[in-house]
Parts: sequence; C-alpha cells; structure tokens
Amino acid sequence: MDTTTSPQRAGRIELALQKIFTRSAQVLEVEDVGGSFRLVTLGGDALRDAAWTPGDKIQVMLGGWVQRTYTPIDWDGELGRMRFLVYLHGDAPGTQWARSLRAGDSCAFFGPRKSIRLAPAASPVILFGDETSLGLGAALSAQATTYMLFEAGEHVRAAVDRLGLPNAGIESDPRALAAQMAALLQAHPDADIVLTGKAGAIQQMTRLLHQHGTAAKRRQSKAYWAPGKTGLD
Repeated sequence: MDTTTSPQRAGRIELALQKIFTRSAQVLEVEDVGGSFRLVTLGGDALRDAAWTPGDKIQVMLGGWVQRTYTPIDWDGELGRMRFLVYLHGDAPGTQWARSLRAGDSCAFFGPRKSIRLAPAASPVILFGDETSLGLGAALSAQATTYMLFEAGEHVRAAVDRLGLPNAGIESDPRALAAQMAALLQAHPDADIVLTGKAGAIQQMTRLLHQHGTAAKRRQSKAYWAPGKTGLD
C-alpha cells in the first residue's frame, strides 16, 4: 500500500494546523527606516486582548514551515495593533519576506511567547545586543530605565533615532565595547543585565561580567543568531 502523502494533501494539513495554532493579522503599514530596517505594523481582531509582556517574542510564518522570530516593540490589545522591526541583512528568508511586504498583505504568526522578561520592579537595566536587539530595546525602555549598548555600525543610527531609544550607545570596536560596558557596570552597579544578539558576542560579554563580579542571578541571555545557524530563538 502506498502511504505517501500527496503535496496537495500535505498543504491542506499545513494550512489547517496553522489556522489552529497561529494568529492571523493584516499588514497595516511598512515603513523603511534607513536602508537597513523596515518597521512593520500589524492589525486585526486576533491581536486584541493578547497576553503580551514587553520582551515577549512572536514567530512569523514566512511560507511553508519557515519562520523567523521578532520582538514586538509595542502591542495595543484594545485597538488590535502591534509593531516590530526587521533587520534587512543579506538575502536570508526573513529579509526577502520583509522586502516584499506591502500594506494589505496577510501575516500569520505564533505568539506572543515568553523570551526576555524583566522583574516588575526592574530598573535600571543594561541591554547589550546588535541590530537584532533594537526592537527589544524599545520594548524594555517603555518598562524600565534602560541603558543600551549595541555592537553595530552607524547604519543602525536611523533605527535608533526612529524608535526614540534613549541612552543608546553604538560601537563596533571590541575594545571600545568592553570599555563602555565596564563604564556602565560601574555607573549602575545594581542594574539588571540583558545580553542578546550574536552568540559569540554574548559569551565575550559574559566573561567580562564575571570579571566584574556581576551576579549570575542578575543576568539574562538570549542568543538570536550565530554564523551558519538559524532558529536560535
């Protein structure tokens, strides 16, 4: 007996599962931010009354079972609206999807789900990351005083300005990054620490925190990517 599932049937099963487990929204607006980012606004009834906490993630379906993870900047449950920032890097599936996105398109996603969450009274917070961490910075800064250090070039400046990120430092030199982090730790010895972005960079910053005696219970780490790997978060 041939038990092979036909592509057509597999496609129907896939669509049925997506309808059960994902939220469906409409793209309301896509804004180009500099040449490296797009700010996406979604809307729809499925976004109303969602149990969202700043720092939570969504996983957007790009087609088939390919998905990419993003951090909502904000979420208005009453209006059924939410925004997230996409970093346009190379020719990866997420970049291709974001470049082709237009107002009126449909968008299916999982979530929101827990990723980075601050304690209710957390403040201040030191966030380390890169281009993939800007949305998280915007979300957390609405909840607590957040000092941000991004390992990136000046191409992120337009996004930092557009999101209105306060206390944001941008640096690409490893030694300068270490010096700036050391200065932040000295100025804010009781801050909670959030490390995000590239896995290797998080490891380097973790070693620096050890040297400064930063307690592990005050740190959260979330690797968003590593060279040659996808789907880390």
